[in-house]
Amino acid sequence: MTTRPTIRSVNGLVATDNHLATAAGIAVLREGGSAVDAAVAAAAVCTVTQPHRTGIGGDLFALVYDARTREVQAYNGSGAAPRSLERDSFPDGYPSGGPRVATVPGALAAFSDLIDDHGRLGLERALAPAIQYAEEGFPVSDGLAEGFVDSGARLDEECARVFGPRGRFPRSGEILQQTDLAQTLREVVAHGVAAFYGGDLGARFADAVAALGGHIALDDLGAHSTDRPEPIAVPYRGLRVFGQPPVSQGHVLLEELAIAEGLDPKEYAWGSADLVHQMVEIKKMAFADRDAYSGDPRQVRFDVERLFDGPFVSARRRAIPAKASERTEAGALAALATDTTYMAIVDRDGNAVSLIESVFSEFGAACMVPDTGIMLNDRLTGFSLDAASPNALAPGKRPIHTLNTVMALEGVTPRLVFGTPGRHAQVQTNFQLAVALIDHGMEVQRAIEEPRWYHESGRALKIENRFSEQTRTRLAAKGHEIALVGDWAEVTGGAQAIAIDENGVFSGGADPRREGNAAGY
Repeated sequence: MTTRPTIRSVNGLVATDNHLATAAGIAVLREGGSAVDAAVAAAAVCTVTQPHRTGIGGDLFALVYDARTREVQAYNGSGAAPRSLERDSFPDGYPSGGPRVATVPGALAAFSDLIDDHGRLGLERALAPAIQYAEEGFPVSDGLAEGFVDSGARLDEECARVFGPRGRFPRSGEILQQTDLAQTLREVVAHGVAAFYGGDLGARFADAVAALGGHIALDDLGAHSTDRPEPIAVPYRGLRVFGQPPVSQGHVLLEELAIAEGLDPKEYAWGSADLVHQMVEIKKMAFADRDAYSGDPRQVRFDVERLFDGPFVSARRRAIPAKASERTEAGALAALATDTTYMAIVDRDGNAVSLIESVFSEFGAACMVPDTGIMLNDRLTGFSLDAASPNALAPGKRPIHTLNTVMALEGVTPRLVFGTPGRHAQVQTNFQLAVALIDHGMEVQRAIEEPRWYHESGRALKIENRFSEQTRTRLAAKGHEIALVGDWAEVTGGAQAIAIDENGVFSGGADPRREGNAAGY
C-alpha cells in the first residue's frame, strides 16, 4: 500500500520536490522542449518557490542521458572557495551563517550550460516561469512556511525585508513576491550568465557581498566555470549505475553497490533486521573511505575508481561485521603505480535528466545580497579545518558535496533515474532505493514510501516508526542503538524516481516525506 499511485505516461514525466516546478517542467515538454529544457525550468522555479532549500546563490549537479549519442554526461555546477581565503581564516571555527561561509554560486552557469548543450527552447523560455513566480508571487507551501518558523530567527535584515513585507514571515497559502530576484533573472536573460560571472550584475553582487563582510570577489565569479567530468559507474545486477564524480560524494553510493554486488540482498526479506544491518555496515565503510580519501581532484590526488577495484571491494565485503560497529576504519588502498531539492525528468525522445540543487543548510547562509534577491549558500562549511584532510579548506578549492544524482542504464538504455535531497542521507537513501528497485523489484512509488533508516555515527541508528517491532528488536540484538524518528521522517530525504520499462512506458514516484509531486502526459 502507498499513499499515492505510481504516475505513468509515455510522452514525458517530471518528478520534483514542488508541484509548481513539476507543472513548469510538463509545460515545457508539451511545447516540444527537451528533458533538459524541462529540468532547468523546474529547477529555476524551485529557486523561487523553495528558498529554504535552493537558490541561484547555490550549486547544482546533474547527470544527462542524451538519446542521440546514447551517453551519460555529468555536470558539476559547484563553486570554489574565494581565493582570498585560507584555512586559518577561521581560527575559531565557522560562523553559523553570514556571507563569510559562502562559496562561489554555480547554479546560474549550470543552467546556461545545460541549455546550451542539450536544450531546444533557450534560456529565456526556461527561466520564464521562475521570473513570473518571483515577480507576481506564489502561494507559500506548508514546507516553506515551516522553514520560516524553524529558521526565521537566523535570517538577516535583507531576508526579513524581502520575505516579510507584512512585518512577519508568510504563512501557508499567503502570496510571496521576490521582485529583486525577478529583476536579477531578467538581467541574466537579457545579457546572458556572463552578466553575473564577471559583468555588471556580478560587480554589483561582489560589491554588496564585500559590504556585508564576505569574500566572494568579481575575480572569483569570473574564474568560475561548470565542469563536465566523465561520470563514474559500477555494474549492478545487469545494469550500469551512474553517479556523480568528485567533488560529489556520489562515489559513496557506488562503493556501497559494489560491495553489495557480491552479496544477495534478496536472500533477506525487505525491512528485515538482517538486510538493514548489512546495508548499514556497508554504508559505514563507504563513508569511512570518503572521509579518508575524497577531495577536490583539481587539488588532491584522488583516483575515485580505486574505491571500486575488485580486491579493495572484496576486502571491504569480507569485513562486514556480524554486530554493529562503533567506529569503522577506512579501507587500505593499494599503493599508487542539508537542504536540497532533487528532480528526475524524461522526455518522449528518450532523453533523461537527474538533477539536484542546493544552498546547503536551510536558507543557506541565512544571508541575502541586497537588491539582488540572491540567498547565499553556506557550502564553505563543507570544508574540513584539519590541514591533514584531503577536504581541507584552500583558496579556489571546492568542498566535497553531499549532492549526488543517480541514473541506471541497461546497455545504452536508461531504466532508472532517481535521487533525493537530505545531506548525508542522500547516499544512504539512494542505496535503499537501489536495492528496493533493482534487487526487490519494487514499483517506484512503493520503493520511495517504504520505511527508511538513517545512520550518522557510532552504533546509533535512526529508523522510521513503521519498521516492525521484530526488526527493531533484532537490530538492537545486533548492537544497534535504535532511535525512532516518526513515520515519515524528513531526515531520510525526499526522493523522486522514474523507471522506464521495455515498452518505453515511464513510471514516476514522489516522496510524501516532503512535498514531492510527479506528473506525466
